[in-house]
Amino acid sequence: MERFKAYFLKDTTLRTEIIAGITTFLTMVYIAFINPSILHDAGMDQGAVFTATCLITAFACLLAGLFANTPIGIAPGMALNIFFSYTVVQGMGIRWEQALAIVFLSGVLFFFMSLTSLRRLLIEAIPYNLQIAILIGISLLIALITLQNNQIIIADNHNLMRLGEINRPEAGLFFLGFLLILILDYFQIPGAIILGILSITALSLLMGLSTWQGLISMPPSMQATFLKLDFSGLNTALAIKATFTFFLIAVFDATGTLIGLLNPSVFKQQKNYGKRLSNCLTADAAASAVAGLLGSASTSPYIESAAGIEAGGRGGITAIVIALGFILMLFFSPLARMIPNFAVGPALLYVACCMMKHLTDMKLNDISETAPCMVTIMMIPFTASIADGIGGGIILYTLLKLLTRQKINFLLCILSIVFVIFFLVS
Repeated sequence: MERFKAYFLKDTTLRTEIIAGITTFLTMVYIAFINPSILHDAGMDQGAVFTATCLITAFACLLAGLFANTPIGIAPGMALNIFFSYTVVQGMGIRWEQALAIVFLSGVLFFFMSLTSLRRLLIEAIPYNLQIAILIGISLLIALITLQNNQIIIADNHNLMRLGEINRPEAGLFFLGFLLILILDYFQIPGAIILGILSITALSLLMGLSTWQGLISMPPSMQATFLKLDFSGLNTALAIKATFTFFLIAVFDATGTLIGLLNPSVFKQQKNYGKRLSNCLTADAAASAVAGLLGSASTSPYIESAAGIEAGGRGGITAIVIALGFILMLFFSPLARMIPNFAVGPALLYVACCMMKHLTDMKLNDISETAPCMVTIMMIPFTASIADGIGGGIILYTLLKLLTRQKINFLLCILSIVFVIFFLVS
């Protein structure tokens, strides 16, 4: 018992850790509903993805709790599932079975890199402003896809896109859900996202826009997605580009989020801070590889973990409680099936808004910093490709720094050459 307390309950209590775990679970449980909805657009079975999402999240959180002893929730990442469905599958024409293989390979690559110093070198190579620009670009892409899927914005022959018919009841519920989540978040109500989703779902049932399908049942079978990886055709330029992009997003998203979450003095001052952070990255990388096997997009640490940390979570028990919460969620698949797009959409738009907060972190001193960031931010939503946005920004940044005789990381030059090749052959 003493060893247990020394490892898990240093500077905290069991009660506090449990409360923190429940708090974080309530803030991130929405992924159990959103991830199946997004991957369904890639042609995957929604029930199978629901089960896979809950299982991979539970697995990832258990690793974060037991192996890394951190209060971090890890689940399929929003940027990564968006990239999976709308860029890789719909945009590049890669089948979802092949996309799962790409998820697995990028996870394995991330795992081995997390065990070496290469992770640090790669992170240091990408300028901080560009990292923020990538995040902002992804937030705009999420917002654009959400508005299009809910017909708030529709295609137009003259202006590319225009405002859709917002007098529909579905559009009204979409805006109501978005407003509700924002208000709940403002007043710091735990579980703002899931409360918003469930409220709009309840209203849609009352209005006859959705049908009741039950509440509790046995978990759906994963047969449709489990071990359905297809490694054929992954030697093409598009597949390599997709793998590389999955890898980059996973690395920057995970590292940036963890540094932000574990950076407060309560963690920073601990002697094992570096080890806990590194082990959490390794846990995330391992979970990403397993995600491809189960039938889900890559995982990522969730910024919502901040809610549990604010509630006093300091160790791995917080993450273990989150894992138990997602195991229980396995039995609520009927609820997931009857949640309409216009109830999920507001949550996605809210996530995009949260990502936009990082705009203030950018330090744009001159045009050699501003222009590459602007290109990255524009290209990601305009091309519907995170990979193209990253590549365009890195290439322009490298060229500007070289031509203006400024210092630049050698590895960034290598990345620029790689992206030039990708653009030329794809």
